[in-house]
Amino acid sequence: MRHRSHLLTAMGWTSIVANAALFAAKLAVGLAVGSVAIVADAWHTLSDSLSTVVVLAGTRTARKPADDEHPFGHGRAELIAAVVVGAFLAVVAFNILVSSVGQLQQGGRVIYRREALIVVALSVVVKEVLAQGAFWVARRAQSPAMRADAWHHRSDAITSVLVLVGIGLGGARLWIDGTLGIVVSLFLLYAATKVLREGSVPLLGETPSRATLAQMHDIAARVSPQLQQVHHVHIHRYGDHTELTCHVRMEGSMSVDHAHYLVDEYERALRDEMQVEPTVHVDPVRRGDLRTRR
Repeated sequence: MRHRSHLLTAMGWTSIVANAALFAAKLAVGLAVGSVAIVADAWHTLSDSLSTVVVLAGTRTARKPADDEHPFGHGRAELIAAVVVGAFLAVVAFNILVSSVGQLQQGGRVIYRREALIVVALSVVVKEVLAQGAFWVARRAQSPAMRADAWHHRSDAITSVLVLVGIGLGGARLWIDGTLGIVVSLFLLYAATKVLREGSVPLLGETPSRATLAQMHDIAARVSPQLQQVHHVHIHRYGDHTELTCHVRMEGSMSVDHAHYLVDEYERALRDEMQVEPTVHVDPVRRGDLRTRR
Protein backbone atom coordinates (compact mmCIF):
# COMPACT_ATOMS: atom_id res chain seq x y z
CA MET A 1 0.00 0.00 0.00
CA ARG A 2 2.82 2.42 0.84
CA HIS A 3 4.60 1.65 -2.45
CA ARG A 4 1.32 2.29 -4.29
CA SER A 5 0.95 5.66 -2.54
CA HIS A 6 4.52 6.68 -3.42
CA LEU A 7 3.98 5.80 -7.09
CA LEU A 8 0.79 7.86 -7.33
CA THR A 9 2.29 10.82 -5.47
CA ALA A 10 5.50 10.90 -7.54
CA MET A 11 3.60 10.68 -10.82
CA GLY A 12 1.13 13.30 -9.67
CA TRP A 13 3.72 15.92 -8.76
CA THR A 14 5.71 15.26 -11.94
CA SER A 15 2.55 15.90 -13.91
CA ILE A 16 1.70 19.09 -12.03
CA VAL A 17 5.14 20.67 -12.54
CA ALA A 18 5.39 19.69 -16.23
CA ASN A 19 1.87 20.87 -17.03
CA ALA A 20 2.35 24.20 -15.28
CA ALA A 21 5.47 24.91 -17.34
CA LEU A 22 3.78 23.89 -20.61
CA PHE A 23 0.74 26.00 -19.80
CA ALA A 24 2.81 29.14 -19.29
CA ALA A 25 4.75 28.59 -22.52
CA LYS A 26 1.72 27.78 -24.69
CA LEU A 27 -0.40 30.59 -23.28
CA ALA A 28 2.33 33.15 -23.93
CA VAL A 29 2.83 31.96 -27.53
CA GLY A 30 -0.89 31.62 -28.21
CA LEU A 31 -1.64 35.16 -27.05
CA ALA A 32 1.33 36.53 -28.99
CA VAL A 33 0.14 35.08 -32.32
CA GLY A 34 -3.60 35.35 -31.62
CA SER A 35 -4.31 31.62 -32.00
CA VAL A 36 -7.46 30.34 -30.29
CA ALA A 37 -6.26 26.76 -30.89
CA ILE A 38 -2.96 27.29 -29.02
CA VAL A 39 -4.65 29.23 -26.20
CA ALA A 40 -7.28 26.48 -25.87
CA ASP A 41 -4.52 23.89 -25.85
CA ALA A 42 -2.79 25.85 -23.06
CA TRP A 43 -5.91 25.86 -20.89
CA HIS A 44 -6.40 22.18 -21.58
CA THR A 45 -2.87 21.62 -20.24
CA LEU A 46 -3.62 23.67 -17.13
CA SER A 47 -6.75 21.59 -16.55
CA ASP A 48 -4.42 18.57 -16.47
CA SER A 49 -2.67 20.08 -13.47
CA LEU A 50 -5.96 20.78 -11.73
CA SER A 51 -7.23 17.27 -12.42
CA THR A 52 -4.00 15.77 -11.06
CA VAL A 53 -4.50 17.71 -7.83
CA VAL A 54 -7.96 16.10 -7.65
CA VAL A 55 -6.42 12.66 -8.28
CA LEU A 56 -3.86 13.14 -5.48
CA ALA A 57 -6.59 14.28 -3.09
CA GLY A 58 -8.74 11.29 -4.06
CA THR A 59 -5.97 8.74 -3.59
CA ARG A 60 -5.01 10.31 -0.26
CA THR A 61 -8.61 9.98 0.94
CA ALA A 62 -8.82 6.42 -0.39
CA ARG A 63 -5.93 5.37 1.90
CA LYS A 64 -7.91 6.23 5.02
CA PRO A 65 -8.95 3.12 6.96
CA ALA A 66 -12.55 2.06 7.54
CA ASP A 67 -14.43 3.84 10.32
CA ASP A 68 -17.91 3.85 11.84
CA GLU A 69 -19.36 6.00 9.06
CA HIS A 70 -17.50 4.18 6.25
CA PRO A 71 -17.32 0.49 7.23
CA PHE A 72 -16.00 -0.53 3.78
CA GLY A 73 -13.21 2.07 3.75
CA HIS A 74 -12.75 5.11 1.53
CA GLY A 75 -11.62 3.40 -1.69
CA ARG A 76 -14.44 4.91 -3.76
CA ALA A 77 -12.84 8.33 -3.31
CA GLU A 78 -10.63 7.40 -6.29
CA LEU A 79 -13.72 6.72 -8.41
CA ILE A 80 -15.16 10.08 -7.40
CA ALA A 81 -11.85 11.68 -8.36
CA ALA A 82 -12.06 10.02 -11.79
CA VAL A 83 -15.57 11.46 -12.28
CA VAL A 84 -14.29 14.94 -11.35
CA VAL A 85 -11.46 14.58 -13.90
CA GLY A 86 -14.02 13.67 -16.55
CA ALA A 87 -16.07 16.73 -15.64
CA PHE A 88 -12.95 18.91 -16.05
CA LEU A 89 -12.50 17.50 -19.54
CA ALA A 90 -16.11 18.23 -20.46
CA VAL A 91 -15.92 21.84 -19.23
CA VAL A 92 -12.66 22.47 -21.10
CA ALA A 93 -14.15 20.95 -24.25
CA PHE A 94 -17.19 23.24 -24.09
CA ASN A 95 -15.05 26.36 -23.58
CA ILE A 96 -12.84 25.41 -26.52
CA LEU A 97 -15.91 24.87 -28.70
CA VAL A 98 -17.30 28.31 -27.85
CA SER A 99 -13.95 30.03 -28.49
CA SER A 100 -13.45 28.21 -31.78
CA VAL A 101 -16.88 29.13 -33.11
CA GLY A 102 -16.15 32.72 -32.17
CA GLN A 103 -12.84 32.56 -34.07
CA LEU A 104 -14.64 31.34 -37.20
CA GLN A 105 -17.23 34.09 -36.93
CA GLN A 106 -14.59 36.80 -36.57
CA GLY A 107 -12.42 35.50 -39.42
CA GLY A 108 -8.83 36.59 -39.89
CA ARG A 109 -5.66 34.70 -40.70
CA VAL A 110 -3.38 33.51 -37.89
CA ILE A 111 0.32 33.96 -38.64
CA TYR A 112 2.31 31.48 -36.57
CA ARG A 113 5.90 32.10 -35.57
CA ARG A 114 8.78 29.68 -35.12
CA GLU A 115 8.46 29.64 -31.34
CA ALA A 116 4.87 28.40 -31.71
CA LEU A 117 6.09 25.35 -33.61
CA ILE A 118 8.80 24.64 -31.02
CA VAL A 119 6.50 24.95 -27.98
CA VAL A 120 3.66 22.88 -29.43
CA ALA A 121 6.01 20.16 -30.70
CA LEU A 122 7.65 20.00 -27.26
CA SER A 123 4.19 19.71 -25.72
CA VAL A 124 3.38 16.67 -27.87
CA VAL A 125 6.49 14.85 -26.66
CA VAL A 126 6.16 15.79 -22.98
CA LYS A 127 2.44 14.98 -22.80
CA GLU A 128 2.85 11.56 -24.41
CA VAL A 129 5.68 10.75 -21.99
CA LEU A 130 3.43 11.78 -19.09
CA ALA A 131 0.58 9.67 -20.51
CA GLN A 132 2.79 6.59 -20.77
CA GLY A 133 4.05 7.12 -17.22
CA ALA A 134 0.53 7.60 -15.84
CA PHE A 135 -0.78 4.49 -17.61
CA TRP A 136 2.12 2.47 -16.15
CA VAL A 137 1.46 3.78 -12.64
CA ALA A 138 -2.29 3.17 -13.03
CA ARG A 139 -1.62 -0.47 -13.93
CA ARG A 140 0.84 -1.00 -11.08
CA ALA A 141 -1.35 0.79 -8.51
CA GLN A 142 -4.73 -0.38 -9.90
CA SER A 143 -5.92 3.24 -9.80
CA PRO A 144 -8.93 4.30 -11.92
CA ALA A 145 -8.28 7.96 -11.08
CA MET A 146 -4.69 7.77 -12.38
CA ARG A 147 -5.94 5.96 -15.50
CA ALA A 148 -8.36 8.85 -16.08
CA ASP A 149 -5.49 11.29 -15.64
CA ALA A 150 -3.44 9.32 -18.17
CA TRP A 151 -6.22 9.68 -20.74
CA HIS A 152 -6.22 13.40 -19.99
CA HIS A 153 -2.49 13.53 -20.84
CA ARG A 154 -3.05 11.47 -23.99
CA SER A 155 -5.87 13.72 -25.16
CA ASP A 156 -3.66 16.78 -24.65
CA ALA A 157 -0.88 15.17 -26.71
CA ILE A 158 -3.29 14.45 -29.57
CA THR A 159 -4.82 17.93 -29.50
CA SER A 160 -1.33 19.39 -29.65
CA VAL A 161 -0.72 17.30 -32.78
CA LEU A 162 -3.83 18.88 -34.30
CA VAL A 163 -2.52 22.33 -33.39
CA LEU A 164 0.74 21.43 -35.19
CA VAL A 165 -1.38 20.79 -38.28
CA GLY A 166 -2.86 24.22 -37.82
CA ILE A 167 0.60 25.76 -37.61
CA GLY A 168 1.45 24.13 -40.93
CA LEU A 169 -1.77 25.25 -42.65
CA GLY A 170 -2.98 28.23 -40.67
CA GLY A 171 -1.17 30.81 -42.73
CA ALA A 172 -2.83 29.59 -45.91
CA ARG A 173 -6.42 29.13 -44.67
CA LEU A 174 -8.58 31.66 -42.83
CA TRP A 175 -10.70 28.97 -41.20
CA ILE A 176 -8.09 26.43 -40.10
CA ASP A 177 -7.43 27.70 -36.55
CA GLY A 178 -11.09 27.84 -35.54
CA THR A 179 -11.90 24.55 -37.27
CA LEU A 180 -9.08 22.73 -35.47
CA GLY A 181 -10.34 24.19 -32.21
CA ILE A 182 -13.75 22.61 -32.87
CA VAL A 183 -12.12 19.26 -33.70
CA VAL A 184 -10.15 19.45 -30.45
CA SER A 185 -13.32 20.14 -28.46
CA LEU A 186 -15.17 17.16 -29.99
CA PHE A 187 -12.23 14.87 -29.21
CA LEU A 188 -12.20 16.09 -25.63
CA LEU A 189 -15.94 15.47 -25.28
CA TYR A 190 -15.37 11.87 -26.37
CA ALA A 191 -12.53 11.47 -23.85
CA ALA A 192 -14.69 13.05 -21.12
CA THR A 193 -17.49 10.57 -21.83
CA LYS A 194 -15.07 7.65 -21.58
CA VAL A 195 -13.54 8.84 -18.31
CA LEU A 196 -16.95 9.64 -16.76
CA ARG A 197 -18.26 6.20 -17.69
CA GLU A 198 -15.25 4.37 -16.23
CA GLY A 199 -15.58 6.25 -12.96
CA SER A 200 -19.38 6.33 -12.61
CA VAL A 201 -20.31 2.74 -13.52
CA PRO A 202 -18.71 1.19 -10.38
CA LEU A 203 -20.23 3.96 -8.27
CA LEU A 204 -23.73 3.33 -9.60
CA GLY A 205 -23.35 -0.45 -9.42
CA GLU A 206 -22.40 -2.90 -12.14
CA THR A 207 -23.83 -6.10 -13.54
CA PRO A 208 -21.46 -9.05 -13.06
CA SER A 209 -19.96 -10.22 -16.33
CA ARG A 210 -20.66 -13.63 -17.83
CA ALA A 211 -17.06 -14.60 -17.10
CA THR A 212 -17.51 -13.70 -13.42
CA LEU A 213 -20.73 -15.70 -13.16
CA ALA A 214 -19.15 -18.68 -14.93
CA GLN A 215 -16.19 -18.60 -12.54
CA MET A 216 -18.51 -18.51 -9.52
CA HIS A 217 -20.49 -21.49 -10.84
CA ASP A 218 -17.28 -23.42 -11.51
CA ILE A 219 -15.99 -22.78 -8.00
CA ALA A 220 -19.31 -23.86 -6.49
CA ALA A 221 -19.25 -27.11 -8.48
CA ARG A 222 -15.71 -27.85 -7.31
CA VAL A 223 -16.50 -27.15 -3.65
CA SER A 224 -19.60 -29.37 -3.62
CA PRO A 225 -22.33 -30.51 -6.05
CA GLN A 226 -24.76 -29.64 -3.25
CA LEU A 227 -24.15 -25.93 -3.96
CA GLN A 228 -26.77 -25.35 -6.65
CA GLN A 229 -27.94 -22.42 -8.76
CA VAL A 230 -25.69 -19.52 -7.78
CA HIS A 231 -27.85 -16.45 -8.37
CA HIS A 232 -28.71 -12.92 -7.19
CA VAL A 233 -25.07 -11.85 -7.55
CA HIS A 234 -24.08 -8.28 -6.59
CA ILE A 235 -20.61 -6.73 -6.79
CA HIS A 236 -19.61 -3.58 -4.90
CA ARG A 237 -16.16 -2.13 -5.52
CA TYR A 238 -14.41 0.11 -2.99
CA GLY A 239 -11.09 0.87 -4.66
CA ASP A 240 -8.84 -2.13 -4.00
CA HIS A 241 -11.53 -3.78 -1.87
CA THR A 242 -14.46 -5.64 -3.50
CA GLU A 243 -17.55 -6.99 -1.74
CA LEU A 244 -19.49 -9.82 -3.43
CA THR A 245 -22.87 -11.11 -2.31
CA CYS A 246 -24.82 -14.01 -3.80
CA HIS A 247 -27.42 -16.68 -3.11
CA VAL A 248 -27.05 -20.44 -3.54
CA ARG A 249 -29.70 -23.16 -3.45
CA MET A 250 -29.24 -26.18 -1.16
CA GLU A 251 -31.44 -29.08 -0.13
CA GLY A 252 -33.87 -28.00 2.58
CA SER A 253 -33.36 -31.25 4.48
CA MET A 254 -29.65 -30.52 4.99
CA SER A 255 -28.56 -29.76 8.56
CA VAL A 256 -27.65 -26.19 9.45
CA ASP A 257 -24.17 -27.31 10.48
CA HIS A 258 -23.45 -28.94 7.13
CA ALA A 259 -24.92 -26.05 5.14
CA HIS A 260 -22.81 -23.61 7.15
CA TYR A 261 -19.68 -25.70 6.52
CA LEU A 262 -20.26 -25.78 2.73
CA VAL A 263 -20.94 -22.05 2.58
CA ASP A 264 -17.75 -21.36 4.55
CA GLU A 265 -15.79 -23.48 2.08
CA TYR A 266 -17.38 -21.68 -0.87
CA GLU A 267 -16.64 -18.26 0.61
CA ARG A 268 -13.04 -19.26 1.26
CA ALA A 269 -12.63 -20.40 -2.36
CA LEU A 270 -14.21 -17.22 -3.71
CA ARG A 271 -11.93 -15.12 -1.52
CA ASP A 272 -8.78 -16.96 -2.61
CA GLU A 273 -9.53 -17.24 -6.34
CA MET A 274 -11.39 -13.99 -7.05
CA GLN A 275 -9.84 -11.65 -4.45
CA VAL A 276 -13.22 -10.57 -3.11
CA GLU A 277 -14.86 -10.46 0.31
CA PRO A 278 -17.91 -12.73 -0.20
CA THR A 279 -21.19 -13.07 1.66
CA VAL A 280 -23.29 -16.09 0.64
CA HIS A 281 -26.98 -16.55 1.48
CA VAL A 282 -28.62 -20.00 1.38
CA ASP A 283 -32.00 -20.60 -0.28
CA PRO A 284 -33.70 -24.01 0.13
CA VAL A 285 -34.42 -25.98 -3.04
CA ARG A 286 -38.20 -26.19 -3.49
CA ARG A 287 -39.96 -29.05 -5.23
CA GLY A 288 -40.63 -28.10 -8.85
CA ASP A 289 -38.33 -25.07 -8.73
CA LEU A 290 -37.12 -24.81 -12.31
CA ARG A 291 -35.45 -21.45 -12.19
CA THR A 292 -32.14 -21.42 -14.00
CA ARG A 293 -28.81 -20.08 -12.88
CA ARG A 294 -28.10 -16.40 -13.21
